Amino acid sequence: MMDRGAIEKRLNHQKDLLSNLVKKAKSNGMDQVEIYSSYGYSEDVSLEKNDLNNCTANEENMFGIRVIHEGNQGFIISNHIPSLYESIEEAYQLAKSQTTPDLDLILPEARPIDKQFDTYDMTLDSMGIEDLVSYAKEALGWRNEFYGKVNIDSGEFSLSKGYKLIVSSKGVMAHELGAELSASVMGMGVDGELVGSFDYDSASGFQKDQFQSLWKKAFFNFGDKCMGALYSKPISGFQGKVLLPPEAVYSFFLGLFIGSLNGTSLRKGKSKMEGKLGEKVASSLLSIWDDPTNIGFMGSTGFDREGMPTSFKKVLTEGVLESYFYNTYEAKKAGLITSNGSATGGAQSLPGCGPKQLQIAPGTSSKDEFFKQPGKTLFVNRISGTKDGASGDFSGVVKGGYLLEAGEKIPVREVQIVGNAFDALHQIEAISKEGELLGESSFVPYLLLDGFTVTGVSEN
Repeated sequence: MMDRGAIEKRLNHQKDLLSNLVKKAKSNGMDQVEIYSSYGYSEDVSLEKNDLNNCTANEENMFGIRVIHEGNQGFIISNHIPSLYESIEEAYQLAKSQTTPDLDLILPEARPIDKQFDTYDMTLDSMGIEDLVSYAKEALGWRNEFYGKVNIDSGEFSLSKGYKLIVSSKGVMAHELGAELSASVMGMGVDGELVGSFDYDSASGFQKDQFQSLWKKAFFNFGDKCMGALYSKPISGFQGKVLLPPEAVYSFFLGLFIGSLNGTSLRKGKSKMEGKLGEKVASSLLSIWDDPTNIGFMGSTGFDREGMPTSFKKVLTEGVLESYFYNTYEAKKAGLITSNGSATGGAQSLPGCGPKQLQIAPGTSSKDEFFKQPGKTLFVNRISGTKDGASGDFSGVVKGGYLLEAGEKIPVREVQIVGNAFDALHQIEAISKEGELLGESSFVPYLLLDGFTVTGVSEN
């Protein structure tokens, strides 16, 4: 049985193994070697077409092996423990065969990690496939009782456990254990010939009770969204306000802004935020920070993809830009001594740059007021369309949206919206006190924005 004891035993064995492999590589002239190990064991139950589909158990251990030699890098992914040393040699040969060295490309020196996170609740060790099957049956029961016109296309229930471990020749040695319950559902409303747009929701939790309450809320939210999209109507276009629920805030426009703070985009001249530190780039109502060190949140971690300590970082304070996201390479390129613990990725990728756990400061408005605005407001659930990271331009069709007018909430379809993410930062009119903890890791309130062009589509 794969319980905490068995996982810890595996982890301790692997710490010794990887340390010895790194030592062996160093003694053979490879002085910059890093191994990132990601181990996971999961039991899964899936839904398909309103019924139970499949029960599986999966175990996977992936290793990302990075070797740097004289400013050149080789990277190999492996899942075969007996041949890990051969993979190190292969990565070394890859590095040696490169012909464009960059001496800023180095592995970071070890730094002390302040917080060790352990999100493994041992009560999950008493659970298994039969519990996941009962959650799946319960969800099908909710569907039959409350949402008979919602077609569940697919769903998944998982109990997953594992660890991440990083060891390098620069003295980096860090690991974290975790276990969680998670569930997701995807589908649409169907009434005879009438078919609504797809929707999706999910929930996860460290403990059984926490997961159950979050999952029930997510499922009913999913059902309501599907039913709302089913009886949608076309509307005429207007200039005016859009209301973003928490789930739409990043996907709609803040995601493009956050992407522009990535060290790689900045270096390549593809970011509109280049050289803007200390400047006002958004409405004074908006404050954002990155906090991977909050012990109560799902994605919290004491170290990043390079084994560097994570920390609390102010991103925007009342609209003023306060930080960018750097891994070691991009930090050196920017003239900094060390990264700011913002290397992203896992065993199957080289380190990128980005935030871990963004939080948006709540505002002072009640979200209920947003639904009673004078004039017309478009409630945007999600957008299907295109967006350009460099310019910030986006356009698309609103899915599962509503027109809010005179206290009414009218489901709409084929409504298009265009805008620019960087302009939209200044179009924020109000932020709600209430919000959602998305993925149990990021607090996001409702945002009301003004000055958008909404294009309606008339019926033929």
